[in-house]
Amino acid sequence: MSSMRLEIEKAMGLKFPERNGEVIVRFEESVEIPQPAEMLMRGLYRDPDRVRQGFKLLHQETGSMIEILMPKRSRLREWADSLPERPKEAELFLKETAEQLLIREQRLVQAERELVGQLQESGLEDVYPIPLAAFGVCTFRDPSVKLFLKPLGRFSELYEINPETLRQAVRVHFLFLLLLVAGADLDGQVYSRVGEDKVVHWIASIYTVRYLKSQSTELIHCYQEWVNAWGGKMPNQSMLNDRECEKTRAAMIFWRRQPNISWEECWRIINQLERPASTSSMVF
Repeated sequence: MSSMRLEIEKAMGLKFPERNGEVIVRFEESVEIPQPAEMLMRGLYRDPDRVRQGFKLLHQETGSMIEILMPKRSRLREWADSLPERPKEAELFLKETAEQLLIREQRLVQAERELVGQLQESGLEDVYPIPLAAFGVCTFRDPSVKLFLKPLGRFSELYEINPETLRQAVRVHFLFLLLLVAGADLDGQVYSRVGEDKVVHWIASIYTVRYLKSQSTELIHCYQEWVNAWGGKMPNQSMLNDRECEKTRAAMIFWRRQPNISWEECWRIINQLERPASTSSMVF
């Protein structure tokens, strides 16, 4: 983590606060399940107990059909080899089993139809958007981060992505986030704003994508799935070149020091220093 921290400090141009050579911010990874993650941990079913009961009922009805069909199959095989001695008894047997099968089939079809309806109502759309607090929280006043590993693991299961790769990508995002609100710039200036979660996560995402892009495409893929899950926005490719990153850093430093100026206004001011044709959108 220490080598990653140094790389992240270099990338953002800020430095974590230290005391006696030790970083004094907290970065914790927890196995607890926060309240915002409860729906995610539940999975893709609105009412899992009801769906489970539906499968149980369908299993029972299928078994009832088999209990009639198996003896009937044996009797039919027997009569195919040797005709029944009493045709009337065979006729009665066929009529009775036909009626029983019709009743069982109707119950089976009804149980199956209800279960299919329940499955159609279940899906990822019931989980989304996932609250960002389900994965991690960052406090500004006493800068610290807590990541929740179990919700991240559950998310990786749902999306069939590597859980360790996902955790690594999310760590990078929250390290950039923590540095943004806790770090000092080259002049020793610190973060002077209050809150503004949406903006800090947007800025963190720009630096995270740029950092992960130099690592692997798998990290980028996992990160993109995660950002989409909580309703974030990925920066476009034009924001990742060196020139745009320098402008981003200048706007970020200016924005951190000016609590009364919005991010959009800071970005507009920075772009006034360049030709209008060279500007790109940084609205999130």
